[in-house]
Amino acid sequence: MTAFYSMRLLHAAFITTPQGTKKVFESAHEPGVAMTLPLLILSIASIYIGYVMKDVMIGVGSPYLEFVGKEAHHAMESEFIPTLVK
Repeated sequence: MTAFYSMRLLHAAFITTPQGTKKVFESAHEPGVAMTLPLLILSIASIYIGYVMKDVMIGVGSPYLEFVGKEAHHAMESEFIPTLVK
């Protein structure tokens, strides 16, 4: 199902002819500061959170499991469950 919608999106974006009028294409412009500033803040925050939380996402072998202690033993055990069970 996802592959179908992905191919439909690619077809609509790159293969079909544009559906807008010439006036619409001529009036297109870059967004102003009201759009750029929040996107910049979100991008910096996502890079920071990704750097801070990278050990949580890595899983077994990361220092995070040593930090949280024995409470996270189920996280380590879940890494080795057979694939058919997951």
